[in-house]
Amino acid sequence: MPRAGRAAKGTDMADNAADLVAETQRLTKIYQNRQIALNDVSLRVEPGTVLGLLGPNGAGKTTLLRLILGLHRPTAGVVKVFGQTMSPNAASLRRRIGYIPTNPRFPRGMTPITYLDFVARLFGLPRNMRKPRLAGLIRAVDLLPQSGQSIAGFSNGMTARLAVAASLINEPDLLIWDEPTHGLDIEARRSMLDLIKRLAADKTLILSSHNLLDIDEVCNHAAVLSRGHLIFSGSLTELKGRIRKSAFELDLEGDQKSITKVVTALKTASDFKSVTLRQRRLELRLTDEAFAPAALANVCMSLADNKVNIVAVRTIGQQTEQAFLDLVEKDESRGFTRLYTAEAA
Repeated sequence: MPRAGRAAKGTDMADNAADLVAETQRLTKIYQNRQIALNDVSLRVEPGTVLGLLGPNGAGKTTLLRLILGLHRPTAGVVKVFGQTMSPNAASLRRRIGYIPTNPRFPRGMTPITYLDFVARLFGLPRNMRKPRLAGLIRAVDLLPQSGQSIAGFSNGMTARLAVAASLINEPDLLIWDEPTHGLDIEARRSMLDLIKRLAADKTLILSSHNLLDIDEVCNHAAVLSRGHLIFSGSLTELKGRIRKSAFELDLEGDQKSITKVVTALKTASDFKSVTLRQRRLELRLTDEAFAPAALANVCMSLADNKVNIVAVRTIGQQTEQAFLDLVEKDESRGFTRLYTAEAA
């Protein structure tokens, strides 16, 4: 099936659970009988998915990744990877996964060559396969000039590229990367995103990130966690479709006095929470009750009556970020109703 048509949840799920790359069933994790890190999380990841895992700090993202990797045992529920139950003893499943933790660290006395050779030996690769493999990866992540240098002197960007190479040494079918662009400068971040796009052609990826611009650029699906609950799982297009389109910017062209006259009138209208003019850019924030098409139509008529042209109209804020914030806000306002509403659960 084509990757773009696959979903990470709901009615578009794969019919056969064995076809899934990863699946969690009512997954719950409680630490020391006092901290509920995850609560009843059910998620399905199909082949070819590039899943962006989103959520505020403490939402449970890293806990979920560690449970999928089998590094932690669930308090309740089940994790399956490639159709088999994952556990701390499932080494054969972990050999098919490439993992990058947040802020990866390496033995400071090693070089990229010695470290990657060490990792390849851990995976059981024979020498005649190890050497060409690590040489190709070092070249692919652009560390060839530093291949014999001590890791201790590496920048954040070089360390991130080495982590990518290490996660690919076993030719995994699934990549799980936790905050892969964290701490990178603009150039290193761009290099990482380009690499993710190339890998997405034939790999399944789960990426946790605080940078919603990154998720928007490289992912085709998203899962949103809030306080240990999975509050959304589906395509990125579906996530963007949940945006409350209630804030707009208009770039205007015309006499400044005429523009000011229109703005003064709009400030008395009941449809708007705020009306702000910055030079010739008009920012409008609608009330919850306002119907956006009608409100904007009235604005256009008022501008036309005063012979003010509209150069551009756009919604305010980045789409994925706004959809994410809306979801989290709704989840936090729901409170105890979550327990008693089947649809919310």
